[in-house]
Amino acid sequence: PFSPAQVREVLLATDLSAVGTQENSEADIREYLTECDKCLIALPGYETAGEKFQIYSVGTAGDSYSFASFAIRDDRGKPQVALAVGGSDVYLSAGKEGSLVAQEAVYKPDDPMCCPSGWSVRMFRYQDGHFVQGDSFSSPFDPTQEQGAEQ
Repeated sequence: PFSPAQVREVLLATDLSAVGTQENSEADIREYLTECDKCLIALPGYETAGEKFQIYSVGTAGDSYSFASFAIRDDRGKPQVALAVGGSDVYLSAGKEGSLVAQEAVYKPDDPMCCPSGWSVRMFRYQDGHFVQGDSFSSPFDPTQEQGAEQ
C-alpha cells in the first residue's frame, strides 16, 4: 500500500475541481491536504475484479467531517486516483457484489452537524478498468411534516 504522503502528493497533482463543492472548494481541499497531516484519513481498503484499492478521505482533523473521498489504485508501482467523489460528510466504502458506495450526509439548513436529516447514496461498479456510476438514491423528506413543524 501507498503511504499517506504518497497519496497526498498524487492528490495535490490531480485536478480536484470535480470534487469541490460550494461549501468546500478545490482550493479548500488543497489547503487541507497541504497544511494538515491528520486531514488525510485512511479508510478500509477495497478489492474487486482482482484489483486492490486504498480508500482515503479528506476531512477536518477535529471531527473527521469528510468532504472528499478517493479510491487509489496501484498503477505500475505509483498511486493513481481511480475514483474521486466530493460532498457533505462523504465516504467511500465497499458495497455488495463488488460495488463501491459513496454515502453522503444530507443536511437541511437548520440541522446540527451531528444530525443530518438524511443520506444520499451513489453506487459505482468497476468495469473495464474504470468506475462507472450506477444507481443513486436519497432519503425522502416529507414536506408536510416540515411545514407542520414550523407552525
